Amino acid sequence: MRTRHPLSFLLVAITLTAQAQVPDDFMQFNAQRERTSASSMLVLGGWAVGNLVAGGVGMATTPSGSEAFHFHQMNAAWNVVNLGIAVPAYLGAKKRLRGPSTLDIPGTFDAQRKVEAVYLINTGLDLAYMGAGLWLWENGRGDPAAKRSEMFQGFGTSLLLQGGFLFVYDLANYIVHARHWKRSRAGLWQHLQFNGTSIRYAF
Repeated sequence: MRTRHPLSFLLVAITLTAQAQVPDDFMQFNAQRERTSASSMLVLGGWAVGNLVAGGVGMATTPSGSEAFHFHQMNAAWNVVNLGIAVPAYLGAKKRLRGPSTLDIPGTFDAQRKVEAVYLINTGLDLAYMGAGLWLWENGRGDPAAKRSEMFQGFGTSLLLQGGFLFVYDLANYIVHARHWKRSRAGLWQHLQFNGTSIRYAF
């Protein structure tokens, strides 16, 4: 006869009970996470707009094909992507803030885990961007007479700048969200009651 793992029963019990009612503590916690997310997207969007403007001006005022031209070109192209991420994410966070949180209790824990994981993974990707930028810059500098030397150096410098900014941005966001969880978790966990075989919520 096949037996079920006790954890599966616990998860079912948590989900069914949590859907019935969500404590104010959890709603406030979710709202603060969304406010933090909205603010961070404003920062990313502002950085993107600034780079798009500076990149456009830079390409218009530097010789085509020069290192500076390619630097501004990559900055502008990179931040089209950043702006494409920032605008929908900001609007989504603001939309969720207009009403009470619809996340149940397990959903709250899952959302917090995901947002921390995303920023932590992104910091690793940012290091990869900087590594790629350094590789391009070194390869372009290694042979100044090469046809693509100026492009490699310009693109490489841009990736170092953009990767450096994103590393600081993602790490700062991870720290902010992790601290928010650390400050709030005691109040959230007080709603959980363990009796050895199951978990229930106290409201």
